[in-house]
Parts: sequence; structure tokens; C-alpha cells
Amino acid sequence: MKKVMTQQDTGWGIIFRLNGLFAEVEELAPAGKYDEWNIKLDRIWSNLVYRNNLDWFKDDKTDKIVDVKLCDDDFEKKNFLDLKILRAKTKINSSKRDSINDEYLTKKEYIIAKRELYQAILLKEIWLRKYMHELGLYLKEISSNPSGSMWGK
Repeated sequence: MKKVMTQQDTGWGIIFRLNGLFAEVEELAPAGKYDEWNIKLDRIWSNLVYRNNLDWFKDDKTDKIVDVKLCDDDFEKKNFLDLKILRAKTKINSSKRDSINDEYLTKKEYIIAKRELYQAILLKEIWLRKYMHELGLYLKEISSNPSGSMWGK
């Protein structure tokens, strides 16, 4: 197989893609579109883990692939956060009295469950931003203020 050499740094392509995805996140979250927000975060995740190894599992008898998993501690963290999101969504659904009238047992239970969902997705977003920073795909923070340079700061 011939090795392909790109003329541009792959990191810049990822940064531009991530920037576009996060721009969409900034619209979805405040609009309360939680499912779309979560899916967009998964798209960001897939762009961050493209270099991580995959563990392929084969059947000993047939030598056919039976499973594949990301072999990474960060994948376990993502699964944990996704489980928190799923639990919150389940709590929202279970707070319904009956599906015919779509009435909620109490408005308070629904609001609490909805808030838990929001916080779970927000936690996932914050973790992804931190993960991006660890990978060097986030803008570097500087401690000096360029506007203060005129004053020797």
C-alpha cells in the first residue's frame, strides 16, 4: 500500500472541524435540543479519538470478527457519562403518569429530571473540552493581558 502524504497538517483540519461542531453545540444547548446536543458531542468525540487503538476480537474457531472496542480509559469515561445521560432520560420518561395524556406526575419531578439531563450533557461537554485541551487541540491560554503591555504589565 502506498503511503499518502498530506500537504497540510492534519491537526489544523481537526481543529477546524471541531470548531464548526462546537459552533453548532452553542446553538443546540441553549435551545434545549438535548438529544441533538448529545449527538453533536458524540460527533466531536469521534473526531478526538481517531488515533486511539481498537481491540478486535475474533472467534477462535471461525477466525471471524465478533466484536470491536476502543481500548482506552477515556472511552470508559465517555461510557460513564453516556450512562448518566441515559439515566436522566429514563427518569424523565418514568415521571410520566400515562402516555395517552402525556401528563406528568408532578411538574417538580419533571423539572428535576430535566435539570439532571441538562447537567449530565453539560458534564460530557466540559469533559470533551478538557480532553481536547489534553490533546493539544484547544487554543492555548495565556496569563498575560496584551492590552496591559502598554503599561508594562
